[in-house]
Amino acid sequence: MSSDHSRVSLEQVEQQIHDISTVLADKSRRLRFPKHWEKEYLEARDQRFIDVDLKVIVGGFLVYVLFGWADFMLGGSSGASIFAARAMITAVLLLGLFALPKTPWHALIVPVTAVGIALVGLSIIVFSFFLEGSSRYAYHLGLIPVQVFAMVSLRLSYRAMLVSSVMVFGVYVATIPFAGSFFDSEVDQILSVMMPLFVLFWLLLIVMGAFLAYAIENAGRSDFLKNRLLALEAQRLHYLTERLHHLSTTDPLTGLANRRHFESCFDEEWRRALRQQHSLALLMVDVDHFKQYNDRYGHQQGDDCLIAVTECLASYCRRAGDVCARFGGEEFIMLFPDMDLTDASILADEIRQRIQELGIVHEDNEVSVVTVSIGVAAGVVQSHQHPEELVRCADRLLYDAKESGRNQVKTGLMH
Repeated sequence: MSSDHSRVSLEQVEQQIHDISTVLADKSRRLRFPKHWEKEYLEARDQRFIDVDLKVIVGGFLVYVLFGWADFMLGGSSGASIFAARAMITAVLLLGLFALPKTPWHALIVPVTAVGIALVGLSIIVFSFFLEGSSRYAYHLGLIPVQVFAMVSLRLSYRAMLVSSVMVFGVYVATIPFAGSFFDSEVDQILSVMMPLFVLFWLLLIVMGAFLAYAIENAGRSDFLKNRLLALEAQRLHYLTERLHHLSTTDPLTGLANRRHFESCFDEEWRRALRQQHSLALLMVDVDHFKQYNDRYGHQQGDDCLIAVTECLASYCRRAGDVCARFGGEEFIMLFPDMDLTDASILADEIRQRIQELGIVHEDNEVSVVTVSIGVAAGVVQSHQHPEELVRCADRLLYDAKESGRNQVKTGLMH
């Protein structure tokens, strides 16, 4: 990863960390995130709902079927029909809940579940009008388990729980005047006196459920942000570590490896060449008369000159083990694993010519443009040799090239 890209990525991560920290610190926030976070949160919530809560909901609908015994006990001649309707509602809801997660509309799993629970509650209200016998009103008590079931299964969605509960409660309250005409038995008349208390109890249950669902969803959203914050902090640490590594191994002006990093790579390639009995080639490159260049054109233009030379040198390091580093001042070093002296000599002369062809004006040089001198040392690594021997050999050859008039390549085998 380049330094510029790493810097941009780090800035983006730090901005996200700041945004999340701001949201977490806002105690008055609503149960809604900015669009991109909301989408991620809902996806995570829905997946958890499918993995965990769906099993509870399926069990709840099966219990709804088992309560069909009340249809036969209180339904009289209509009992079988009521139970058949109950079974059909359950079958449709279970089929929908099992199929929906596998469709493109899987994000609707929570709203569909809320509608399904509301449908169960409404069915109890409707069924109660078709009951016979003296305990018709007692059938209404089945709405309380439905309300508790809504509180448990929809606890991750405050809005879904509240809408489902209020829908059933509203329909029930709206049908009270009509239900009264059916209370013709003594038991029904006695039980109907308790209706206001029943409605109040149910309303308090909804309020309590709404409060708990709000608290649970709020905690879930906070946990989502905190987990995201932890992930971003880890990512930030990764970028900082990467940047520190880059700073410790890279020359700040040219972007090449620095001497420390080169020595680490050189040691690794030396040991690999020793194991495999391969040749190593080392090029020491020096910009000719660079001090005079700096004196005439200034240090800023001198830096531009070095950067141009750097780009040329780096373009020749194409393989994984090739290394080009700034060795100090206007001196560079290039390492080419598994390259013999002949190939290294050809490559060095090509580099020398190409830098001269850059045409960087240098009036204090013999050819009036920037040139380089190169010392090339190569050889098959032997166990009795030391890495410094190859460096000293290349450095000596570079010195010979400079003493012989510069703008030339001197080569030799490592002994």
